[in-house]
Amino acid sequence: MWSSSKEDVMSFSAFSILSFCRTHHLYQQFGQPQWLTIKGHSHFVKRVREVLETKGCQFKLGCEVQSVLPADNGTTMVCGDGFQETYNGCIMAVDAPTALKLLGNQATFEETRVLGAFQYATSDIFLHRDSTLMPQNKSAWSALNFLNSSKNNAFLTYWLNALQNIGKTSEPFFVTVNPDHTPKNTLLKWSTGHAIPSVAASKASLELGQIQGKRGIWFCGYDFNQDELKAGMDAAHGILGKHSSVLHSPKNMSPSFMETTARLFVTKFFQQYISMGCVIFLEEGGRIFTFKGNMEKCPLKTVLKVHNPQFYWRIMKEADIGLADAYIHGDFSFLDETEGLLNLFRILVANKENSAASGSNKRRTWWSPALLTASISSAKYFVKHLLRQNTITQARRNISRHYDLSNELFTLYLGKMMQYSSGVFRTGEEHLDVAQRRKISSLIEKARIEKRHEVLDIGCGWGSLAIETVKRTGCKYTGITLSEQQLKYAQEKVKEAGLQDNIKILLCDYRQLPKEHQFDRIISVEMVEHVGEEYIEEFYRCCDQLLKEDGLFVLQFISIPEELSKEIQQTAGFLKEYIFPGGTLLSLDRNLSAMAAATRFSVEHVENIGMSYYHTLRWWRKLFLENTSKVLALGFDEKFMRTWEYYFDYCAAGFKTGTLIDYQVVFSRAGNFGTLGDPYKGFPSAYSFMDD
Repeated sequence: MWSSSKEDVMSFSAFSILSFCRTHHLYQQFGQPQWLTIKGHSHFVKRVREVLETKGCQFKLGCEVQSVLPADNGTTMVCGDGFQETYNGCIMAVDAPTALKLLGNQATFEETRVLGAFQYATSDIFLHRDSTLMPQNKSAWSALNFLNSSKNNAFLTYWLNALQNIGKTSEPFFVTVNPDHTPKNTLLKWSTGHAIPSVAASKASLELGQIQGKRGIWFCGYDFNQDELKAGMDAAHGILGKHSSVLHSPKNMSPSFMETTARLFVTKFFQQYISMGCVIFLEEGGRIFTFKGNMEKCPLKTVLKVHNPQFYWRIMKEADIGLADAYIHGDFSFLDETEGLLNLFRILVANKENSAASGSNKRRTWWSPALLTASISSAKYFVKHLLRQNTITQARRNISRHYDLSNELFTLYLGKMMQYSSGVFRTGEEHLDVAQRRKISSLIEKARIEKRHEVLDIGCGWGSLAIETVKRTGCKYTGITLSEQQLKYAQEKVKEAGLQDNIKILLCDYRQLPKEHQFDRIISVEMVEHVGEEYIEEFYRCCDQLLKEDGLFVLQFISIPEELSKEIQQTAGFLKEYIFPGGTLLSLDRNLSAMAAATRFSVEHVENIGMSYYHTLRWWRKLFLENTSKVLALGFDEKFMRTWEYYFDYCAAGFKTGTLIDYQVVFSRAGNFGTLGDPYKGFPSAYSFMDD
């Protein structure tokens, strides 16, 4: 580590050496840090210079400074060959001997005492191609090689081909420090000095503060036993008169043997799985794993900051649910806090579709998850889902787990309209409330509601659709919900609006409504997702029985492509486990086949508004995170915050990629000409309505 003689090493400060080893994680047996160098370092420096110049900084290159002369008035004169300039302050980013040389006889006693305590050992360095300075067995070559010379002195040889991306070469390149003879085929020789970590130097490094800024001069040179970045920031803050807080280096991740095995397994999976886009794991402490595929087909890139090796263990054990669990527990975050998680989901979806198109991806089931190591947990979650089937009793429990969390919680992110379903956005820049009003207008118009009608709303939520519909049409309106919190909120809002005579809100399952009482119109907005595969025919049958012969039934629901239908039914997933217990998504084909089997309905109109759901979810996420302090004040914790953020981005990615769809469908019965009217007019598009 230090190019010093064996005798000099014995005078080193034990504290300094042990601190160095600890700082650089040299005590770890597993998961030692990956030391990195900046790619294109010269371009990096050039870019930094360009940025600084745009902010008014001036650079003077090729000007050798010969002396620094502090003045009594606090200014500093910098002198060189042919120039002499005065500044209000000076930062000396040089080693201690050079700093003292530049100050000359102007150095104070304290500066001489502190800086003079740093002693240096000189090393001769050779760039060469002589392999005799490497281990005899080539299989033992490493990036850094420690050998004893014939004179019983130690020397180090760096194998540049392993350290730098220098491409294929006919012969290897080496850099050797302090060899006992000049290597053959030497290309370059130079000398450098390294501070000796003596007890005196260790003490002096703690006393640097006594001379910093005293005469308008700050010291942040190399080998002061400090991190150069920290020292530079301290000096910059000092010259600006600002307080500088110590930057703590991130603790290097130290995985156990099992976690190391899990990391190997997970990284190998990602290496094989990612054929499009780019996913990067940036571990705490600096180790990087890059998984990059075709960037033309999927130009997205996301960087995961891995804070805990449990990240790998959870994924290996529980696959996609493990990924969610790792995020919820804070095992990883993203460099891009706004779109990092969203882009990860989009990349994973793109690769899944690419695998399916190439035939390399078999349909998943609970007994064959994405990772075979997750088979046991996959079976466990699937059984839990089966036990949550939506019987009349269980359906209320399932709904309560989500919708009875807190009315105050939902008011923080649903917007003024309190609509927990997709709005209709005409542009991505529109406000959520505008899009929700347009959605409400589209439902009212597609249902063709008039004052004489009685309307049933299955899954009425917090009552805003009921209130808006009655205000616009004057109809009679019955809304049903299984959430006690929604019931309470909706009834209060109806009372505030003075519409008790027109609106009834009931705590009731759709299967419990008396079939002898029929309605002119039925509306159900994103409630069918809570019905379940087992009861979908019964849902449509009940709607058929509750709708008058000349009535209309308007259904808005989230759907999936038919090719994903069986996989969704035969696997557990994040939404089923964490957000909507008992919920399931059905394809349009499955909904229509259930409708055909259980009713006399016919489809009059279908419209896909799925892309609007992407914008809706991004708005919900934005409002939710903006109200973080209020959510926490309600008694929810950080894990809940991350769960909801994961939920919003998980669904948003689905709608953005088209693997989730949102339909508005109008059902009627054959021959319903009186209600449908002009056969050439049709139903208006949800996007045709202007802002209210």
